[in-house]
Amino acid sequence: MSGFASPRGQSRSTDNSSPRPSTSSPQDVVSALHSASMAGNRDGIIDTLAEHASYFSCIPLPPPAPCDANQAVKDILRERVVLNGISFLGQGSLFLETLRRLSTALCSSVGDDCGMADFIVDAVLTRCARTTSGFDSYNTVLQLIQSPEMILKPRASRNPPIDIELFVTNGSVHSAVSSTNMYGFYRLEDIDNMGNRVSDVSSGTGGGTGNDGEVGNPWLSVDTVIVEKVDFKRGRSLRFARIEVPDGREQSDGMSDGRLSRFS
Repeated sequence: MSGFASPRGQSRSTDNSSPRPSTSSPQDVVSALHSASMAGNRDGIIDTLAEHASYFSCIPLPPPAPCDANQAVKDILRERVVLNGISFLGQGSLFLETLRRLSTALCSSVGDDCGMADFIVDAVLTRCARTTSGFDSYNTVLQLIQSPEMILKPRASRNPPIDIELFVTNGSVHSAVSSTNMYGFYRLEDIDNMGNRVSDVSSGTGGGTGNDGEVGNPWLSVDTVIVEKVDFKRGRSLRFARIEVPDGREQSDGMSDGRLSRFS
């Protein structure tokens, strides 16, 4: 894809700004992550993600699945969005109006008609859909980190706003949309123990351990960012996932060796 420029006019080459895959074989990298996750070795997972950060920062993804335009509009009205650095938090209608005005102005500046402006608005909204980004991010994480002793689910924390950039460079309108989804791996053992504690308390046979609710803390937190950059005039796009461990080794489940107890 040709180079991007930021909304502030600073040149930004796609080749330089997009993370580069690791020089190691992707198969070897994924195999190492599988081994660590199947062994219940949280530190091993974190080390592998850190050692091959360039690979896990640019995992290729296919184009987004088709999304109904009307549903995309309904979805965005519930979202928090940042457009070209301006926050629209709980202001979905104002964001839609601003996006349409900006798209029309940018298309006019490069000689494109209103039809292209409408197409760009629909394309941006489709790429904002949590249904699509959530599906891709969830399955990407599950393909890399797998264990029969854990389940993957969204964390209770609210996802960050969707970040959108819409701008002109090299005579073409470009967009860059980033959507973050935050997940946690939870141990089945913790869920089992929590069920037993709740049962004991409700039956009057247990007084609590002081750790009630601890199951709410994931064994491993994982953040995913789905990024897609589009050059509308040339019909080119780049879509990839980035996987990050937000707290690194500070994540704790009460076991210093960072391993699942059932695997010991």
